[in-house]
Amino acid sequence: MEPMRLRAFLLWAASAGVIVAGMLLYRGDFDTITVAAGFSEGCVVCHGKVAGLEGPHAPSAIGCAACHAGDARTLDRAIAHAGMVLIPGNLADAARTCGKSDCHAAIVPRVERSIMATMAGVIAVNREVLGEPAREGAPIPHAAQLGHGVADSHLRELCVGCHLGQPKTEWGPIGEQSQGGGCNACHLEYGKRAATELARYAATPHVQRTASPATHPSLDVNPRNLHCFGCHSRSGRIALSYEGWNEMHFPDGKAPPDAVPPRVRKLDDGRHVEQIVPDIHHQRGMECIDCHTANELMGPGTTVERKRQQLRVGCEDCHARKTHSVAADALDPESARLLALRGRPLSGTQRMGTTRDGESLVNVVIEEGGSARLLRKRTGEPLALAAPLAACTDGKGHERLSCASCHAAWAPRCVSCHTAFDPAGEGFDHAAQAWVKGTWNETAGPFEAVPPTLGVLSEQSVRGAIDTFVPGMIMTFDRNREVAKPPDVIFRRLYAKLFAHTIRRETRSCTSCHSDPVTLGYGKGILNYAISGRAGRWMFEPQAKPSAQDGLPEDAWTGFLQERGGMVSTREGARPFSVAEQRRILTVGACLACHAADSAVMKRSLVDFAGELERRSARCVLPDWP
Repeated sequence: MEPMRLRAFLLWAASAGVIVAGMLLYRGDFDTITVAAGFSEGCVVCHGKVAGLEGPHAPSAIGCAACHAGDARTLDRAIAHAGMVLIPGNLADAARTCGKSDCHAAIVPRVERSIMATMAGVIAVNREVLGEPAREGAPIPHAAQLGHGVADSHLRELCVGCHLGQPKTEWGPIGEQSQGGGCNACHLEYGKRAATELARYAATPHVQRTASPATHPSLDVNPRNLHCFGCHSRSGRIALSYEGWNEMHFPDGKAPPDAVPPRVRKLDDGRHVEQIVPDIHHQRGMECIDCHTANELMGPGTTVERKRQQLRVGCEDCHARKTHSVAADALDPESARLLALRGRPLSGTQRMGTTRDGESLVNVVIEEGGSARLLRKRTGEPLALAAPLAACTDGKGHERLSCASCHAAWAPRCVSCHTAFDPAGEGFDHAAQAWVKGTWNETAGPFEAVPPTLGVLSEQSVRGAIDTFVPGMIMTFDRNREVAKPPDVIFRRLYAKLFAHTIRRETRSCTSCHSDPVTLGYGKGILNYAISGRAGRWMFEPQAKPSAQDGLPEDAWTGFLQERGGMVSTREGARPFSVAEQRRILTVGACLACHAADSAVMKRSLVDFAGELERRSARCVLPDWP
């Protein structure tokens, strides 16, 4: 059709309000409406000069309606803004914003099924601990499908503010208190200009606002550690520990006068933290995304029951004698796309690192000669990957230990928690996003920073069978929620598996494992090996008083040279050391009472401890066991 006739036809169609090529047209649209991504885009007439978005997200490339919805086929403000999504990316609307076809349609379902969206593990453990375990064949739990029983009520108020389905409801940067937000949780990035303009806009009285901020926040494939902080500075305190911060406990709620920077820092939510020792990876400039992969963060696409099923990367994947890899011409499409977005595609002679199970490590590059290096995802800065020392891999003495068992410098501990329901109070239901009658109150403390406790994670003879634990739920919990009814108190003494993210190149000492009561699960106190003549005896004096509930020291996981059964951990199958295991560990501890850890006899014992015992001197005194 000739241009003049086409224009006349479109004007007629607009005046008649008819549909042409699937679009409802309005009078006057065709003097100014432009085209973006092949569609009419009236939004850019008013918002075309908005800066901040580049590349495939620029308004000139996809317009505004692709993300914000509304009606882009008109210049009528009221019609154009009807049905707009002011904050795209929340999981409730991600399928029709970020997840549109030709955008990220394959990613959104993965995120919706990921453990950070479902909180399946947290929900399942909380229900089981509080006496409401799942029935056989029940579906995997989801944060968006909580009920109102005791366990789920507790979750609604105290736990589920952190899942990805929690909506972001206000414009603004991701900060220390940000939680949820769907795609925004990781990918929304406010630069200085965007943040300044938004602050100015927010400070302007509503009636005086003439236009939205002119600089849009960007969307970035490289989230900063702050994006992780809001959720992961709670519970296991991983975001805090990684940077070397440990939460402080003030019984009266007031910080002492000496709680000042730089040793002490006050978080935006009012908590105080003190500087301990940061993770060596943090010291070297690495961020969370430098270790964690897209499949770990957004999920592989299948719904999982526990976080560990979504984790893909371990220490041994990068710190190996030989790093696993894949050729540049055999990359999976997502890895190739991520390399392109970061502007660092592999050359023909380079290979990309993978985990032992074949998971892509898009920032690990293997050169033609075999040397491996990690490239920081945000900056491209190369870091050499050190192979493990012989002490880590040779001999049989430590073959079942995880890397963290020796290399975790400390872990956050809280050994007392009391929880009860106040029916007269008011609490915030994060699932319903509403204030409700009645509230759960927790009192906890003290908070400590000590080397983690070791325990048995797996009965198999594999590396990682012995791993790091911290008190998870040493608590009394009153399940009664009704006025004038008697208490319904349960007691739990559960330790939780925790990778503390406090890894150091240096290792903990041999005695800190073989003769330290916290490491062995006894709690703080004095563990002493006393020799009298030809008899040796281990003795333990706990620091904490015995619990009225079970007689064990309040901070203990197990009793000194005692067995524990039943529910002992938040991780199914995990347990403290048995009596037989405690005896073997303490036998080494007895040897260390006389022999230096780096002595020839102790080095030989790493290879053949039983043989060294048979060849021991007549002066050696081994423990007598009660």
